[in-house]
Formats: sequence, C-alpha cells, structure tokens
Amino acid sequence: MSNLAEFRNNDFIQLEYALATGRTVDNLLKRCEGPHGNTQFNSFLQKTASSSSPIDWLDYDDALNASIVGLKHAAQQIADLEAWLCLPYKQILQGLERKHYKTSLSQIFNSKENGYWDEVTKGEIKSLLKEFDWWCGYLDSLEIYKGDFNSAQEVFDYLNKPLFRQLKRLVNIVEITSSNWDIDERVFENIVNELEKNNKNFVPEWLSNAQSLNHYNAKTHREYQSLYSWFFLSICSQAYGYKCNMWATKSQWETLGFKLKEEAKPAPVFHYFRVEEDFENSLVQDQQASFGRKVSIVYNADEVVNYTGENYSNIKVIPLKTLERRIDELAIDIEHGYGEAYYDYAADYIMMPYKETFKAKNATKAYYSTILHEMVHWTGHENRCSRKFGQRGDNDYAFEELVAEIGSSFLCARFGLTKKIRSESIAYIGSWIDRLNVKDSMALLEKAAKFANRASNYIYVPKRDDELEE
Repeated sequence: MSNLAEFRNNDFIQLEYALATGRTVDNLLKRCEGPHGNTQFNSFLQKTASSSSPIDWLDYDDALNASIVGLKHAAQQIADLEAWLCLPYKQILQGLERKHYKTSLSQIFNSKENGYWDEVTKGEIKSLLKEFDWWCGYLDSLEIYKGDFNSAQEVFDYLNKPLFRQLKRLVNIVEITSSNWDIDERVFENIVNELEKNNKNFVPEWLSNAQSLNHYNAKTHREYQSLYSWFFLSICSQAYGYKCNMWATKSQWETLGFKLKEEAKPAPVFHYFRVEEDFENSLVQDQQASFGRKVSIVYNADEVVNYTGENYSNIKVIPLKTLERRIDELAIDIEHGYGEAYYDYAADYIMMPYKETFKAKNATKAYYSTILHEMVHWTGHENRCSRKFGQRGDNDYAFEELVAEIGSSFLCARFGLTKKIRSESIAYIGSWIDRLNVKDSMALLEKAAKFANRASNYIYVPKRDDELEE
C-alpha cells in the first residue's frame, strides 16, 4: 500500500485508487493536501471516516455510487496504452504474466518508441489494469451495454456519450438505461409470490437446511457477491431443486447460444448503492444519503434447454500469506485429506480437502473461503465465542451454518479475496424483505450476522496499513 507522497506523484496509483474508492483523482488529491507525505493511504482513508464526506474502498454493493468521471479518466488513459501497443487491455495483462515487475513495457512488448509509455514498468501498471478489469466485469454484469466491454476504448466511448455527459455517478447511467426496471420489479414480485404460494414457510425451511454454495454468472464466470443475491439464489436453488450454480440473464443465455425452457423460473440478483447528495465536492457540510437498488433477473442453468456445462469451481491455489500467518498465530489445528471440509468440535480441529482438489479458475478464493467457513465454526467452541452447535437437522445446527457462511463472506472481504459488502449492510435487507412477511426469519438472519461479525473479529481485524498479498 502506497503512502501519500507516492500517491501524489504517480499517475497510475492515482487512477487505481480513484477507481477503487469511486472518486475522481482531483477529489482525492484535494482531500489529501494536508497530511504528511509519509502517511499511508489507508491511514488517510481512516482519518476521513469522522468527516462529513468519508472516503473508503468501495465494496461490491457501493460500486454503483462510483464517479463516472473517475471511470472515464482511467479508461481514457488505458485506451492510450492500448493504442500504443495495438492490443486491448486484457491482452496487455496477459502479456505481463511471468515478467519481472521492473521490466519496462517497451521491452515486454517490443513496441515502437513512445515518450510517455516507454519506461513504464510492469510493477507500475499491472495493479491499475487489474482494477480496471474488475470494473469492466462489473459494468458487464449491469447489462447497460450491448455486448461485453473488451477494451478501455469501448468503455471510454460508452461513458463519453452525450447522453451521459451531465451525469455524475454510475447509478445515473443505470437509471437511464434500465428501461425494463418496472418489468423487472414485477417479475421480482412474482418470484416472491410464487415461492410463498407454493410454500409459505420457504424461508424458515431454507434456514433449517442452509447450504454453503456460491453462485456464478455462466457468461462471465464472476461470482454474484452481494449477500442479498446469495441469499435469494440459495433460496431459489433449494426451493426448485437446482443442481447447478450457474446463472445468467435471458439475453446472456441467448448470447451463449442457449434457449430457456418454457415457463422457466426467474430469480433476482441485487445491486445496492448509497447515494450521497454531494459525493465529490463537499468537504464540510453534513451529507445526506439515500439508498436504492437495481434488480436484475437471472435464470439457473437447469432452466436452459440442453445446457451441458458443469458447476463453476476453481483451480491452482495461490498462498494467501496474511491468512496463513493468522492461522499460525491462532494455532488452529488443520488437517488435509480427501473428502468434505468440516470442523470437528469434540477433537477441535478442521478437516480440509487437499489444495490440489481445487482445480478451476478461482481456486484461491474457493479454497480459502471454504477454510474461513470452517474457521468461523472453530470460533464457536466453548473456549472461544461459545455458540450452540446442535445436531444435524435441528435449528441450532442450521443457525450455526448460517453464522459460518455469513462470517466467511465477511472474512473474504477482510483478507482481500473478494469485494464483498460490509457487515452493516445486513440491515438493508429490511428494505425489501418486509414484503415477504417473514420478519421472525429476518430477525434470525440479522442475529446470525451479529454472531458472524463477532467470530470474524476473533479471527482477524485488518490493520488499515496491512498490505494483503495476492
């Protein structure tokens, strides 16, 4: 993590941090004028927490509040790099693999001279390109553009449309382009009504049989990371007996060459966002914030005609040194073998599948999110946080599984595995769940989140200046 002196003097770090915080470069530079240059950027962010306009790393559900200007500025700069190398940014990222971080771009790509880019190194540009790639995937998931964003130039041209030039935040583009908003809202209502009609106790029953299952987009292979999306996709999977964890919108399935079955059952995924009245410019006045959401409608692979794809799982596990150190510090007894992951309360140890069994793209997250789930169980021992475990099938057992799953999502964010929602976001469930008429179940869910937060704090509270290894 860079200090403020490095941030102030490095264009690429400025663009990366602007993307990661949802601000503009100018806004960040203005806000950090006072602190000493040796101040770590994380410490600077922490100091803004008590101000009227706090700055923080954007989590997944705040991403819609990102500045369009910040996104456009980064896209323009990377588009210039694409033009020089005659390659889209994804191929540039691939070209940087297995190169030394001090090697210049001109050496890596053997390209013609360019006064600005010649001496830029892999170490200087890679983090910015990876952050930009995350944003391109996020923009694709919003379906605001026909097709996928495959280059920075495409992103810049899209954001620079005359229609968008007076808009400030990404959510404003979503509102303009979501002409089917009302349709989607009605579909969402129908989903809820159908589930309640078929089984009015579907939420309590789901809680009593909670399953740890991540959900992925069939086209992008990106995980649906919002707690709300995971919650509803998991409910729908259990209610309808789905065997696959792949989902996509109707248009995405069609792009992949598939058709939906007749009367295919839809499911909602959620994009939540916070809108502050003067997100960019106000440094003194109290901020007024409101909350909103975008609902997208997706269909499970089991609702697709002749779909032969498999569940999305993960390959090569890259050691996450920060987490490994914390496991050693806590002296957690972890054994590996073939079979399922579990925590043995009586013997007080965790059993994990061998790392070699995690074989797909996202192996690192798959392995460590699983181990974090079991570590949350580990905190429930009477010598630690002392929770009730119950017996398989009873309410205490189901509740403990829910605590472990939510705690795992919190810890994935803390260890930098995913851009997940913060723990307080659990309260926002009330904005849409009230209509389900299952307040008791939601109270139970909130209670589980509080226990998960306590367990997460036992395992790891990151320091602001921690640098998480990839």
